[in-house]
Amino acid sequence: MMKIIIACKLLLRESLKNNLPILSVSFAPLLRSSYPHYARHNSGLSALQKTKIILLSLGTLFISGSLTLPFLIIFSSCGQKNEISPLINLYTLNIDYMDIILANEKVEMTLREEFNNEENSYDGKIERRGGYSIVYPKHSYEIDLVADVSIANLPADDDWILNANYIDKTFLRHVISYELFHEMHTNNRASKCKYVELKLNDSYNGLYVLMEKLDRSSLRVNKHDSSAVIFKEPHIFRPEYDNVIPQDPDNFHQQKFPKIEDNDKTYFIEEIRDFILNSSDSIFNEEIGNAFDIQSVIDWNLLLLITNNSDGILKNFYLYKIDTNTPLRIAPWDYDHSFGRDGDNELNLVNPLDLNRSILFLRLLKLEWYKTKLKARWTELNDLNLLSSTGLKNRIAMKKMAIENLANKNFELWPVNSQWYYDENNFGAEIQIMYQFIDIRHEQLSDYFNSF
Repeated sequence: MMKIIIACKLLLRESLKNNLPILSVSFAPLLRSSYPHYARHNSGLSALQKTKIILLSLGTLFISGSLTLPFLIIFSSCGQKNEISPLINLYTLNIDYMDIILANEKVEMTLREEFNNEENSYDGKIERRGGYSIVYPKHSYEIDLVADVSIANLPADDDWILNANYIDKTFLRHVISYELFHEMHTNNRASKCKYVELKLNDSYNGLYVLMEKLDRSSLRVNKHDSSAVIFKEPHIFRPEYDNVIPQDPDNFHQQKFPKIEDNDKTYFIEEIRDFILNSSDSIFNEEIGNAFDIQSVIDWNLLLLITNNSDGILKNFYLYKIDTNTPLRIAPWDYDHSFGRDGDNELNLVNPLDLNRSILFLRLLKLEWYKTKLKARWTELNDLNLLSSTGLKNRIAMKKMAIENLANKNFELWPVNSQWYYDENNFGAEIQIMYQFIDIRHEQLSDYFNSF
C-alpha cells in the first residue's frame, strides 16, 4: 500500500510540474487526503470497459467497481490490456552466443529470460536488424526461437524483435503509437511490446523494447484462405516508382505471406494500385470500401496526423488481408519518426506532414463522406481521452515514471551526447519536447478539422 501511495504522489508531482490536468473522485481517498487542495472533480468520464470505468488522473488510473483504493496502472506494454501494478514488471533477457552477431546472418544463441529470481531458457538464432538504424552503436536484434514461447508475458511466438530505441531517448514513441492504434478499435493490430533490460553474454547492454514481429500469427491472417496476404511497406501508395530502391529486387512489395515463391501476389497489389491511380471518381467512390477497411484507414490516418510521422505515409506500415471477405487493413510500424522528432533525431515541432504524398489519401480527402467520418472519429477519440491533449500527456507521464530510472541507467552506457544526436538532451528534456509537441500539434489539428 505504501508503494501505491508513493507512486500516486510521484505522479502528482510530475503532473504539477508539467501543468497536467488534475482529476480526482470520491473513491480515491488516499490521493484526496494527501492533496486535498489540488483535488477537484471532473465530469468527463469515459467508459473504456463494459464493467469498469477507468478515470485518468495525472497519469494515475483508478478503477471503480470492485476496487475502492487507488491502484497505479503502468502502461508497460503496448497493444494489449494495461497491467494493474504499482511497479513496472521488468524482465531481463540474457543472450548467450559464441559467434559475432552480424546483420542478415543468423547465429546460434540461447535466450535466458529472468524475472522474479526465476529463469527460463530457449534456443534459437539471432541477427542484427534495421535499415538506416543499423549503423547506430547500440544494435537492434531479431530473434528466431525453435518453438513458440511466451517472452515477458507476451503472447507465445517464435519470432521476436529487440528494438534498441537508440535514436529515441524517451523510449516512448514506438510504444505509445502502437498502443494508441490498438486501443482505437478491436480490429486494429499493432505490435505488442514490453520494456526489458538486455544482457549479451551476461554483460548489460541497455534498455530495450521487446516487440512482436508482425506476421500471420500476430495479424490473425487465415493461412488456409487463398486470398490472405501480408505486405510490409508495399510501394503502392507512391505516385511513381522511379526513385524506389527495393530491399529485395525479386520481392518488390515485400510480400511476407504467403511466401512469394509459393504464391506471388504482385498482380493483386498492382491491381489495387491501378484502381487508386486510374479509376474514375464515381467508381473510386463506390468501390474504395470494398478494397480497404475504411475504419482501419481512418484510424491510421488519425495516427499519422497526431504523431506527425511523415515517414509513415509511404512506408512504415503493413498492408494485409486476413481472408477473402475482409478488405485490406493497415498495421503501423516504426514510429520513432514522431511526436516532435524526425527519424534521424532532428527536431520537428511545427512542420506538418503532407498526406497528399500518398495517392490513397490524395483521393480519399477529396471525398466529403470520408472527411466527415474522419472528423467525427477525431472528435470521438478526443472525447474518449485517447487522442486528447490531456490523455496523451497523462499517458506520457505514466510511462515517464515507469522507465525514467531504467532509461538513465541505459544512458550511462549509451551517452545522450553521441555524434548521432542533434543535441545533448537527456530523458527529461526529451519528455518536455513531447509535451510541447502535443500542445502545438493539437492546435494545428483543431485548425485542420475546422477547415473541413
